[in-house]
Amino acid sequence: MIHYWDIIKQAWRITIHNRWLWVMGLFAAMLSNVGQYNSLLSALDGGGWARLLNSLSKYWYGGLSLVSFTIHNPLMLISGLLGLVIIVALLFFAINSQILLVQKIQASIKSEGKKSLPVPKMSFWQQIKTNWPTFWPTAGLIIFVKLVLFIGLVIVSLSMAGAYLIRQPITSIFVYIFFILLFLILIWLVGMWGRYWLFLFLSDKNSGWVASAKKAWQTLYKNLLPSLEMFIIVILINILVSLVWIFIIGLLAIPYSLLSLLLIRYLSFSETLLTIVAEILLIAGFMVVIGIITVLEYSLWLSFIDKLSNKKIVAKIGHVFHRS
Repeated sequence: MIHYWDIIKQAWRITIHNRWLWVMGLFAAMLSNVGQYNSLLSALDGGGWARLLNSLSKYWYGGLSLVSFTIHNPLMLISGLLGLVIIVALLFFAINSQILLVQKIQASIKSEGKKSLPVPKMSFWQQIKTNWPTFWPTAGLIIFVKLVLFIGLVIVSLSMAGAYLIRQPITSIFVYIFFILLFLILIWLVGMWGRYWLFLFLSDKNSGWVASAKKAWQTLYKNLLPSLEMFIIVILINILVSLVWIFIIGLLAIPYSLLSLLLIRYLSFSETLLTIVAEILLIAGFMVVIGIITVLEYSLWLSFIDKLSNKKIVAKIGHVFHRS
């Protein structure tokens, strides 16, 4: 039986010993599906369909207004094109960061995470050029999973809205609870399958797009309970890191406030300047935390998948029921 504590320790060693991976983790976090999961969960109240249509209409009319305005304003047109180029560049870096992050963590797992990985001798652009054949399949995989989640949002919204059309209260409540439980399970399955698919595709160079998707589903199907336990562990670790971050911010806020009062009173520092410095430090710290959490989460899942491929993991829940 594999102990989850060993996986956590290995993932933590990889995260701490390879601080340069935090930058890749920051970019990779841009492609997180957290926003779509929030939309799916918020759709369970039955009002998701109305919010979806409202959001689409706002984006549509906002886009038309922006296009008509930029046509008559050359400066706005240049700014819009520049913003579009920046967004495309960020997405490009995000996808490549995911590829490099999985590859580097996988290499660290093979060395058992005992030693820190050396900083790559190749430049970032050379590594991107080396991984260019993997870029488009990875981008297609990410887009496909997001499209599946969007279709799931539409189905969930329509189904939950349909539950409200039932006139009998008891039947309506029963159908509502049934849909909630069903869609929670389906959302989790799709999310886990997409995660396994991405990691298996990037970890195994000999596995193709379709083959890795099938392997991901087989891995999830054979290890449902261990995957659920690992999912809960990852959530708890994210909550713990967030609480530690909030505690540190609260702890540092007191001396910074006192220092700011002294600088304002005796050295005539600008209050606006000190506020801007505080915001910059807060944003920088938040970015570091995001990079750490992303690298830690990737390390946890890749270590877990590595244990699945090498040994049979017996879920704690299943072990308890087996004993009874």
